[in-house]
Amino acid sequence: MIFYFVRHGIAEDWAESGLDQDRRLTERGRKRIRQCAQALRLLEIKPDLIFSSPLPRAAETASIIAEALSTDPPVHKEQLQPDAANSDFIAECLNANCSSLMIVGHQPNLSEYVAQLAGYGSNLIFKKGTVCRVEMQGEHGQISWLLPPKVLIALADVRQAKQKNKH
Repeated sequence: MIFYFVRHGIAEDWAESGLDQDRRLTERGRKRIRQCAQALRLLEIKPDLIFSSPLPRAAETASIIAEALSTDPPVHKEQLQPDAANSDFIAECLNANCSSLMIVGHQPNLSEYVAQLAGYGSNLIFKKGTVCRVEMQGEHGQISWLLPPKVLIALADVRQAKQKNKH
């Protein structure tokens, strides 16, 4: 099984309501996530299922990615809210009937889930829009790559340029 962990895009500093849980993506955040999603599409990444935090900034990120990858809409999971990480959620994911799963959420949860699967400390750097791929080998996972948005966008630009040169 392959896991893709994605941190939500750049969000508002504060919501009109004053509640952190209501913060949405900024226009810059939506643009960068669209660019990252384009890179994922060009890398031919297409998860069978996308789980997302129900908070607007993560839900918007997951929806943008799902649309770009032509997958089913994301499934919102309460366990992906900030500071709600628990080991039962990963067990649920491992039992999902799929070969690849994308999880869109928040820090520190994402680092904790990767640490749980791959045995690393929970100090991974997940900038907003970062994608981490973990490949399961039996009961243990291995981090294949962790790409920040700048690298994803650069990959997409190079790939598109190569495709244009072929035509």
